Order: sequence, then C-alpha cells, then structure tokens
Amino acid sequence: MAIMRPEPTPVSGIPRAIAYGLIHRAHSAWTRRRYRASFEEVKRFCLFVGYPRSGHSIVGAVLNAHRSAVISHELIVPPLILGGCDRDGLYAQIIARANWFNLRGNRTNYRYGIPGQWQGRFRSLRVIGDKRGGTVTLTLETDPDLLQRTRILTQVPLRLIHVIRNPWDNIAAISIWHKLTPEASADFYFRHWRVTDRLGEFASSEEVLAIHHEDFIEWPRETIAALCSHLDLELYPGYLADCCAVLFDRPTYTRRKIDWSPELLASVAERVAQYPLLKRYAFELPKR
Repeated sequence: MAIMRPEPTPVSGIPRAIAYGLIHRAHSAWTRRRYRASFEEVKRFCLFVGYPRSGHSIVGAVLNAHRSAVISHELIVPPLILGGCDRDGLYAQIIARANWFNLRGNRTNYRYGIPGQWQGRFRSLRVIGDKRGGTVTLTLETDPDLLQRTRILTQVPLRLIHVIRNPWDNIAAISIWHKLTPEASADFYFRHWRVTDRLGEFASSEEVLAIHHEDFIEWPRETIAALCSHLDLELYPGYLADCCAVLFDRPTYTRRKIDWSPELLASVAERVAQYPLLKRYAFELPKR
C-alpha cells in the first residue's frame, strides 16, 4: 500500500530528506558503475498503475523478492523519465532505492520482508521497475506520453500492473492515511479511475495485467504465478511458498474504520457502477 512520506527531521544537524538525497545519489552513482553489465540483461520494465492504499506495496514486495527482479518501493519514476534521466541512471536509482528499503527492514506501516528470498539483491536482472502506481496514474492525466517515453528510454517491453481493491476499503484507507474527509477521499479515488478506465489509450492489452487485491490474498499462488507470467519470470523452487507464507489470510476491511453518510454510500455505489472492473464489489462485508 502507498504511504505518506514522513516529515523531514534533523539527523546530525541535517534534515532527513536532504541526508537521504545525498546518500541516494552517492549510492546510485556506485550502483551505476557496479551493475552496468546487468542493465543490458533487462528484458522487461515494470510500472504499477492504480490508486494509493490499494495493496501495491505487498505486490511490489513479492516481485522484488524474485531472484531476477528488482522493484523499488516508491522511487517515483515519472519525474525522472520526464525530466530526461537516461536508462542507466534510472536503473541505478531503482536498485539503490530497493537496497535502501531492504536495509531499513522492508517495512513501512506493515512488514514487507520475505525471508529466504532476494529483496535488496538479485541473481540475474531480467525485470526492473517501481511500484508507485498512484503517481503513474495521475502523471498520465497530465502527461499522456509518459508510457511512450518510457518505452523509448528503456528499449524493452513495458509491463503494467493494475492493482484493484474494494473501493470502499480503498477510499477509507485514503481517508485515514492521507487525512482527508471521506468525501474528498472518494473524489480523489475516482479521479484515478477516470484515468485507469482509459488505460487502453496509453497501453496495449498485452502490456497490462489487472489483479484484484482480494484475489491476491485468497489465491496467492495463482495470482503470483500470473504476475510472473506477465513479467516472463520463472517460478523457481521455494519462491511461491516463501511469498505466500507472509501474506494475511484475509483482506483488511478498512471500510469499517470510518463513518459513512448515507449520501456518500449512495454516491460511491453510483460511481462504482460506471466501471466494469469494480462491479464485483459491494459495501457489505462478505459472509464467512
């Protein structure tokens, strides 16, 4: 799930954000030199599209655990691509960010570590990318050429992962974590949907895989296998079992944690009905 960045606080007299930036640049420069040959082995470039608080982080963590993939945790690549970063510089920053997240324990408000697997390192580099889906989506709203510029920059096939979560849970999570009213959170959420509903204008069907967060939790082996097939990653012994071992056994029903007015419930239901990929969802909790 997407996170709010912490406010910078002094670290040895240097604001945390500035200290991180200095370290990240130095690490990226070293990574660029160290892994230049590996960059030539990349076969797929991966981005996420979708909505904050929809479950991107655990999906990204699972893919980053693969021995042939590096998926960084919220490097936020659109400004780099649009700002003229070259391919090796982009790849180096992705790896540096993934290494940093591993060193801090692969955790934010949840733990995303997968013991026994390859987070923070790789055996061979076949897939590389970043999991900040909300930013990619809103960038497409203002810069519709983002994906074409990504294809030109990387010169490998682009793969997009569209993670969809129950909209009432998603809106509630946005409200809690981003400190917005439920009404503002709903508007923010459906602003993203107005873009993802047009994804076919920006990407081919071959480039996009849509997965539902609830399916990922209930059928993790099948969903992870589909993700790996989409990215042309092999399923080697132990990988699926280690990934499945860290997942929750049921979704988090965040919709229960905020107050919903009857008007907002009706408004969300009306907007949900406009999008075929959301028609499976309802506000009522599933019966167990």
